[in-house]
Amino acid sequence: MAVKDMAGGEDELESADAEPLDLTPRAAHSTSGGGKAKFAYVGLGAIVVLLGFLVANTLSKATTFFYNVDEALEKKSEIGEERVRLQGNVLEDSIDQKANGVSFRLAFHGESVQVDHSGQVPDLFQPAIPVVVVGKFNGQRFVSDQIWVKHDEKYEEDNKDRINDAETDAKDNEQAARGATTTTTEPSEESAP
Repeated sequence: MAVKDMAGGEDELESADAEPLDLTPRAAHSTSGGGKAKFAYVGLGAIVVLLGFLVANTLSKATTFFYNVDEALEKKSEIGEERVRLQGNVLEDSIDQKANGVSFRLAFHGESVQVDHSGQVPDLFQPAIPVVVVGKFNGQRFVSDQIWVKHDEKYEEDNKDRINDAETDAKDNEQAARGATTTTTEPSEESAP
């Protein structure tokens, strides 16, 4: 039997033996939300990786390695023109005051290098004391723009062995200056072209 619907069309009535209509609510399925969540996680992961790379890269460039003179001379080819901290003792009779700094020989464990420093020279700077210079190698010389004479308590606490080595070496250098000469990194006049 046909029944007219409100629009004027005809609709079939369901038969009495038809199964009842299931009106149970169904769970909604999102077809677009899952893709957005995955994209957000991938984007967040990429940002974290990028930030990690930037932090690591910045820290590696900001790191200034610390060497004793003998270690630095041994690794000079590896160091190249990289900025480093160089520890040693100022040799007696090697200080030459300049208008904009000072030149001197820095020694440790029998090895020495000429240091050309431009900039402020600390008041406590003098021969036979341990110092740290910051700069880079330029040929056979070390060019520095910072000299540190006195370490703070934290440094002394963390680096007792390094300080003891430097003080012992200063005494050895002083004794050697009175008797024998130290090894240098500059070519002798005989081997110079």
